[in-house]
Amino acid sequence: MSASSIVVKIGGAAGVDLENVCNDVAELVRQGERVVVVNGGSDAGKRLLKLHSIERPEVTTPSGNVVRLTNTVTLRILMMAWVGEVNKRIVLALGERGLSAVGLCGADGRVLVAKRRPPLKLNDGGRIRIDREHLAGEIQSVNTRLLGTLLDQGHVPVLCPPAVTEDSVLVNVDADQVAASIATSLGARSFVMLSNVPGLLENPNDPLTLVRHSDDVEGCMQLAAGRMRYKLDAARKALQGGVPAVYVSSSRVPRPVFVALTEESGTKFTLPPKQKDTTHAGT
Repeated sequence: MSASSIVVKIGGAAGVDLENVCNDVAELVRQGERVVVVNGGSDAGKRLLKLHSIERPEVTTPSGNVVRLTNTVTLRILMMAWVGEVNKRIVLALGERGLSAVGLCGADGRVLVAKRRPPLKLNDGGRIRIDREHLAGEIQSVNTRLLGTLLDQGHVPVLCPPAVTEDSVLVNVDADQVAASIATSLGARSFVMLSNVPGLLENPNDPLTLVRHSDDVEGCMQLAAGRMRYKLDAARKALQGGVPAVYVSSSRVPRPVFVALTEESGTKFTLPPKQKDTTHAGT
């Protein structure tokens, strides 16, 4: 990319202040920044599934991991939430602020291509069964040419799951991982994840235990629970992919993107400083 960008991930959990984040995105763009927005939609998805009286089953793999299954029916409903509701809310909110926002899911322009995960082995009443209907994948590539064209023309891309496989099958992908893949592929200078929590807390019940900065994402995993583990995993991927800094912060504080970037709020993750080579050639 000819110019560095900022990737802003807006979480999909309940309590996320979408309008608040859009104010900052609009200000960043007016300042000449190239911004890409990624949205989740977990809360909207849950509400829509409930409205249609559809349950998304949780199953246990032989290794003990709990997986929420995504089949054709649930993915169709989830897409209504991610693409039809949350993504378009952001597009409209940015439009109200004078920006030209373009909403995309992974299938649009094949902007997010994924590899479908293999069939799942599941524990079913003490017996092992194979689930071949699970529609989930891992991001393999990002269409940076398309994103670059949109950014060059002054648009704000707003992306969300699902992704698409090489053989044109839609698959569920984690939105934090989507954002990390985009940040890495674009060579973003900053990756900001905003949600309904203040950042990484040493004690999840005490906001005063906020970790302000860490260069040890791996070590911080022991402090994380629930969705925060996904965010740290996305942070690790982005850092290892060359993104200099990743910020995890709240969407509900004043000027959420700016105070995250200036380290006034949230947690900043970086890689550890490179050890200086102290080896000297013998004389």
